[in-house]
Amino acid sequence: MPSPEPNSLFSADEIRTAAQLATESLPAPFVERLRSDFPPVTGIADRLLAATALDLPRGLRLNPLRGEVERTIDELRELGIESTPVAWAPWARVIPRTSSRAITETEAWREGRVVLQSLTSMLAVMGLAPRPGERILDLCAAPGGKTALIAAMVGNDAQIIANDRSRTRCMRMRAMIGMLNAKASIRTSPGERIPFRDHGTFDRVLVDAPCSGEGRFRSDDPASHEKWSVKGARRLASVQKSLLHAAIQAVRPGGVIVYSTCTLGREENEAILHRALTRYGEGPTGMSLDPLPPEIPEGLALLDPPMDTAETSAPPPETAIRRYGSDPRGRPENAAMEGFFVARLRKRGGMKAP
Repeated sequence: MPSPEPNSLFSADEIRTAAQLATESLPAPFVERLRSDFPPVTGIADRLLAATALDLPRGLRLNPLRGEVERTIDELRELGIESTPVAWAPWARVIPRTSSRAITETEAWREGRVVLQSLTSMLAVMGLAPRPGERILDLCAAPGGKTALIAAMVGNDAQIIANDRSRTRCMRMRAMIGMLNAKASIRTSPGERIPFRDHGTFDRVLVDAPCSGEGRFRSDDPASHEKWSVKGARRLASVQKSLLHAAIQAVRPGGVIVYSTCTLGREENEAILHRALTRYGEGPTGMSLDPLPPEIPEGLALLDPPMDTAETSAPPPETAIRRYGSDPRGRPENAAMEGFFVARLRKRGGMKAP
């Protein structure tokens, strides 16, 4: 395992101990698969396992729809809540996990000027790169954090549809979006079934699919992983495939889709993309991988990345796909990265969305 950075939050011994604790606590098939996917020489598996047992920092988003970002940062500092900047987003910060409760007791929280949100979920929206005036679909939108960030990035100047199949989750999402002063239409429907009238009408579609949640496992919280199973992940992969195929129906020629999950395995990630590119890759309005914006940081190694064989000029998979995981030995923003997968695709033909 390489040496820690000078400002690392945890020592090599702490990480080794945490990884051993996680190995003993998490489902054995999950641990075995993780170690198989990431060879020991890389140290990645130990790092990902250790992250489930350490008190890592967490992401904080400052909401420009409710107030000036710099003023809110100064206000938090005056209250004794220190935060670390994030290199790729001026409205994102990292705070110690122990400051989470203090954040929720501030005036900034009550006014919707700050929201606790994982850095990786912010990256999914940055990968979508929404623009003012567009028609945008968040297909699996609850609890609403990504929808609200889309609205913030376009200054509430877009037609945003926030969809979820659960009426209860939609009610909660409506409250959250309202608190953050984000403008979006809430729709309650199964994401796998796009009404025919909506086919080919969206400039951008975000598919943050329901998944096995491996990126949010906690070794000290059995509830976070007690329902996980190999069969369960396979069942979810079937749902994910249907959701991505529905997004392909919804996006217009030239439009963009971002597919993301908070899980680590290839079955719910690269394999889903491979199926979609195989089925929808051909033809003048077929799907291709599309480069993520340059500000999106690099991630972990991909696992059998799908090749875009239908498009000879398609970018290498590494430019369109990212897998993330916490690095407890790195800077706070690296330690705060949860397990996550994000990929960007584009439908050929039509006017190309930026």
